[in-house]
Amino acid sequence: MLPDGPPEATCIAAERILLARRRTAPDMDGALTAALVAGCGALPPDGPALRAARAIAAEVERHGASFRPGAEPAYHNRHHQAEATLAMGWMCGRARIAGALDAADALLGVAAMAAHDLLHPGGTGTRLHELEERSAQAAAILAGAAGAAPDWIAALRDIVLATGWPRDPGEIRMPPLHRLAREADLFGSVTPHLGPCLSRSLAAEFAAAGVPGATAIGTHRGRLGFLLSLPEFTPAGCALGMGWARETQRAAYARCAPDGDAMAGAAALDGLAPHAAKARYAQAREAAP
Repeated sequence: MLPDGPPEATCIAAERILLARRRTAPDMDGALTAALVAGCGALPPDGPALRAARAIAAEVERHGASFRPGAEPAYHNRHHQAEATLAMGWMCGRARIAGALDAADALLGVAAMAAHDLLHPGGTGTRLHELEERSAQAAAILAGAAGAAPDWIAALRDIVLATGWPRDPGEIRMPPLHRLAREADLFGSVTPHLGPCLSRSLAAEFAAAGVPGATAIGTHRGRLGFLLSLPEFTPAGCALGMGWARETQRAAYARCAPDGDAMAGAAALDGLAPHAAKARYAQAREAAP
């Protein structure tokens, strides 16, 4: 369970949980259970929605295990899907306590997050939102087989589709669960220690799939550009320390440039040997307020 606390402490605690999970085998079912308890306040009673969520988690696990050893996508793998599901539970829990949604909403949101990269093959697909549509359709079939109501399935599909890129210019006006899903999808990538590793993993996955410009994602400039591109965080995202994490990293990059320009600092790090850049950035991050 993620302890309550100020955003900085909460983010640090959450990141430690995610890093510890990555030192073990993927556990999508365990992540789902923890997310449901965090989001709903307790494990929901048995019913079509819960059965749908569990069926989706089982299919995520089955699909990930179907890759030959070492061939699961570098970023869009079971660890990412479990992390995003867990982050969605944490966010829904904070939103529920604040009165922004109820336990039924939280169950829907967690189920959708479990489904958001279902059957992901790695890469970006051949057309816009192709992979999100594939995930939404697969999840809808599983939910229907579990007896979920048509309107619940439609809402599940909409949340999964909301996680697609590029971003919607009207994102701030999206429904609450859609915004939470987009933040939960990126929570691990925003954190200060796990996040840079995930940026490099995404770059490696995209490069392997032949995505143009993939290597730029793993650079310091690419990472800072990603962080600065994110819109205003929801109250739940802020409570989990996403704003704190972004500002901490921006400040660290700024400390790497004589004039305090963060992008110039990132560019300077990209000009160093990897081991030197890592050491310089770590020093700057420790010094950042």
